[in-house]
Amino acid sequence: MFEFLARKTVREGAESSGSLIHRPLDNDLILEVMRYFPIGGKIRYFPAQRKSVVLESIIIAFGINNYLVYTQKDIHIKEQEGGKPHFLLDDDWKDVTVREVSSFCLVIPDVGHTESELDYASRVAMDNRGLFKRGETFSLMSLFAERGVPHIDVQVRKKVLLKDGYYANHSVVVLEALLGTLHHIDQRQQCRIKTNIPVSVYLTEEGEPFACHLVDFSECSLKIRIDRHEGLKPSLTKKRNIIVAIDLSQQMKSYILKGKVLRRDDEHVVISVTSRLADKQYESFDLLAAIDLKANLLQHPETQ
Repeated sequence: MFEFLARKTVREGAESSGSLIHRPLDNDLILEVMRYFPIGGKIRYFPAQRKSVVLESIIIAFGINNYLVYTQKDIHIKEQEGGKPHFLLDDDWKDVTVREVSSFCLVIPDVGHTESELDYASRVAMDNRGLFKRGETFSLMSLFAERGVPHIDVQVRKKVLLKDGYYANHSVVVLEALLGTLHHIDQRQQCRIKTNIPVSVYLTEEGEPFACHLVDFSECSLKIRIDRHEGLKPSLTKKRNIIVAIDLSQQMKSYILKGKVLRRDDEHVVISVTSRLADKQYESFDLLAAIDLKANLLQHPETQ
């Protein structure tokens, strides 16, 4: 549900670009994108042709036809038997019904990334073109993971300075969602690295540790060998939260990670890492945390 704090025409300039086809969009697909890329949800994104440039942002609004919305409080999904769902919007205390959607956009802040803020490899990959050129295509990756990591392509409509609403006087980027490109990538398809590192597995924070071994890993998931602990296996049900402690003494690094069980067999469990302990509290396992963990695991002498 969305509260409508401003009304903007996000279609401006589209006709001249000739890149958009104005026909009703699939409302069911829009609902799916809303679910996987919610307002307030963090994303990673990269230019479609320059996948080495990976940045992070957050969805701050949706653009639905001529409406720009910032929160998920005042949009209602209306189902009708034998017909497609439609949207009931609360605009200044007045209900607005939207049955046909011709434009659905995701809006992110324009935080002014420049080449000077990127590392050397990213600057080379940028080809000195900068970010968010009108018509440029980006791939967005959601941090929401259920049956894989959601990805969708978007096209830059424009950058605009908002005049009112919660983000008044802030520059934002309006990204047209290319609904047909929505897909999910299995986390296990990421590049996986073999290793053999001792770890401790806990079922609860106060529980006893089970000595296991990390046998391979990617950015977001760990595969742990548990074959010696018959009593541990029945507790490792799908989506069960567990804690993994990794001590990398040679690198003088240690990690306490929380994750959810993705799958298990008789000898191994695969977990998706969701958070890490930092300054005595758990925080989201974001891209920077994932890269830090991967970089240090790569330095371990048992890593191949």
